[in-house]
Amino acid sequence: MNRYLPSGNYFAVGGSMRGGRIVGDYPDDLTTAGSQNIGRGRMIPTTSWDSIYNGLAQWFGITEAADLDRVLPNRGNFEKLFQDFDLFA
Repeated sequence: MNRYLPSGNYFAVGGSMRGGRIVGDYPDDLTTAGSQNIGRGRMIPTTSWDSIYNGLAQWFGITEAADLDRVLPNRGNFEKLFQDFDLFA
């Protein structure tokens, strides 16, 4: 399996958000020698978009595991999945 699955920088705004914090992992070394640096300014992400969308889908009312797997078919590939209570007050 390719460990470089889609990911990137995201931000969300809204009245229900638990804001003012970073929920992913910031790279420990931004130099070219860093373990997450793959060259030409590209970094291997530490948090997949599936992790964030898992909590977002729950907030929209998709709570059953089978339904979440249908909406986010790659979510089983990640150890760290945010829940709705991680993202929303």
